[in-house]
Amino acid sequence: VAQLSTEAARDRAYDALVASDLAPPRITQADIDASLSSFRFFDVYTASSQAVTTAAKAAIASTETRVAISQAADLGLDALSLASIYFLAAIGLAITFGVMGVINMAHGEFIMMGAYTGYVVQIFVPNHTASILIAVPLAFAVTFAAGVALERLVVRWLYHRPLETLLATFGVSIALQQLAKNIFGTQARPLTSPAWLDGAWVINDMVSISYIRIAIFILALLFLALFLFIMKRTRLGLETRAVTQNPRMAASMGINPDRVNMLTFGLGSGIAGIAGVAIGLFAKVTSEMGSDYIVQSFMTVVVGGVGNIWGTLAGAAMIGSFQKSVEFLNPSNTLAAQTYMIIFIIIFIQFRPRGIIALKGRAAGD
Repeated sequence: VAQLSTEAARDRAYDALVASDLAPPRITQADIDASLSSFRFFDVYTASSQAVTTAAKAAIASTETRVAISQAADLGLDALSLASIYFLAAIGLAITFGVMGVINMAHGEFIMMGAYTGYVVQIFVPNHTASILIAVPLAFAVTFAAGVALERLVVRWLYHRPLETLLATFGVSIALQQLAKNIFGTQARPLTSPAWLDGAWVINDMVSISYIRIAIFILALLFLALFLFIMKRTRLGLETRAVTQNPRMAASMGINPDRVNMLTFGLGSGIAGIAGVAIGLFAKVTSEMGSDYIVQSFMTVVVGGVGNIWGTLAGAAMIGSFQKSVEFLNPSNTLAAQTYMIIFIIIFIQFRPRGIIALKGRAAGD
């Protein structure tokens, strides 16, 4: 067998079999040409009726139009799905970075902690629907506590020192990744979705979207409504906005800035944990999964407009649409989509440094 490892050796062996009448002779190009000469091929189709030809051309054009519309619709659904994933991953960062101005490089690890929380819950609760219902609030509680601990132990000493905050939280990120490897190993862990989320909504032969992505899109809308309610209609939201704009004046009005910062940071971390459960339903759950979303999350917040939840939504839509468009034009190279997206964002920031929806008033000056 080792002697037949090359094409030339196999050709010699086959020729020896042919010479011994143990195998049929090779098919030569002359044999192929002789076989094809018995057929006639036409590239031009004719019809006796001009109306038939016109109708055929119109039918082909209509089919091509419907195919193009279906492709555009499928691309739009993919972009919407990716945008909802980016928004879900970035909405917690929109609180810690956009509202508080804290560069938290460990935000991706909070997403990872939420996904692993869902995995652990499924070990003890085999019913997938019940396990997800338990995992969502539990992931919020776990990552909320982790966020509060990070803010109390590290971040609170580094406010208004962005470089030190970046380095410190990056170190925490590496430590959390290693801790996850020590506990769960390096192998990807399954986070199984309920049976009612299996399959996809098939519109036609070309347009379809999985039920999991539809659920994530609905969850992103729920988080958007929840964030707006908290920031606009609750005491925590009012105090957060007051501390963000003028902490000294807020403190003089009886607000405790340290407590507000702690709860706000914990809220952003808790939302990241819930996002981790949702993302883990279709993505691999590993210790490095947070690294796959931290860059996109920061880009979503910065491009949309720091400190503006509507800007975060617009940034997620723009980045998701651009990435899917590049992948559609160059489907064989997904790395190119990431590269072109970063180049596009760099150029975009040059023209709109404050993002799509810039803050106005006193906060804009900060």
